[in-house]
Amino acid sequence: MKTIAVATDLTPNANRATHFAMQLAHAQQASLVLINAFHFWPSNPAEIGGDFPLSAKAMYADSQKHLTELARTLQAQFGTDVPIRCITREGYAIPSIRAVAEAEKADLLVMSTVGSAPQSAQLMGSVATEMIAETTVPLLLVPPHAAYGTIGNVVLGIDLNTPPDAITLDSTLHFARLFGCVINVLCVNDKPDDPLIRERAEHIRRLIGSVPHTLTIVTGDEVYDTLLTFAHTNKADLIMMLPQHHNWFWRLFTEGNTERTARLTDIPLLAIV
Repeated sequence: MKTIAVATDLTPNANRATHFAMQLAHAQQASLVLINAFHFWPSNPAEIGGDFPLSAKAMYADSQKHLTELARTLQAQFGTDVPIRCITREGYAIPSIRAVAEAEKADLLVMSTVGSAPQSAQLMGSVATEMIAETTVPLLLVPPHAAYGTIGNVVLGIDLNTPPDAITLDSTLHFARLFGCVINVLCVNDKPDDPLIRERAEHIRRLIGSVPHTLTIVTGDEVYDTLLTFAHTNKADLIMMLPQHHNWFWRLFTEGNTERTARLTDIPLLAIV
């Protein structure tokens, strides 16, 4: 892993994720890119009160100032051996963050699951959970109180009704080797004894045979509850999920399993795309 990008809205919760990303960059001997996106809303400051910048240029300068201060804080706490770059973009958060991550050829994008409103994020999601459907870079979502530690035990959720493609699974194995972890594959299915489901499970086992792993099939259809209970029982350091691609109309009315898990999890979650 060469480059880790971390997006922050400069709130305390988001900045905790930058601490997590910094320690991961140190462990992986990677560089770190701090990203902040802002959207300028011209308005009368008297209408909203407070100290409001009068121009996009002023907001850009303010963002760069805070990112630079954050970079200094990270290096003071964790050392200066991780190169840090600070990038500010004007625009809506999701496309701006995605564009920077792609331009920087980031191997991983890190975000906090919540920003300034954790209760709202748990109920309705956040920019980070919306990013799952939009990112082209593997996305690591960090809950507010998750502390960085060695990633040695991972739970991987796989839907046997729609098995992952070879490229996505290869990326999963790449991260497993980087972390040096054991993968505990969990498949939640309402027909676990179906011969086709069993055949697909064995095929997954053969494909991931190069890394230490276990595979468990659990009867049911409640992916979130089963997955998180399994992760806690197995003392997982990380949850991996492979988001399914859906069109915008489907996403308008339905929340995917990865998005729901990311919204409610207290364990870091890596969405591999």
